[in-house]
Amino acid sequence: MRFYFHIVDKYGLCSDGTGCEHADQDAAAQHARRIAAELAKAGEFFRSGIVLVAAGREPSSGSDQGPTALAAEA
Repeated sequence: MRFYFHIVDKYGLCSDGTGCEHADQDAAAQHARRIAAELAKAGEFFRSGIVLVAAGREPSSGSDQGPTALAAEA
């Protein structure tokens, strides 16, 4: 399944238009935590941000898995 990792901080939303394939929700949550950890290393600019994870389906796929909401704090 394709997951999208949007970054939200005090300046607004940085939307992920590409996404990334992960086997399941747990793998996507782990990826979000890694992104948040890397953003935290960037300094004060990203320290108050969060990474929102949205699940989507492949355009060619007929099954709809429904929305998924996960977040990881930076």
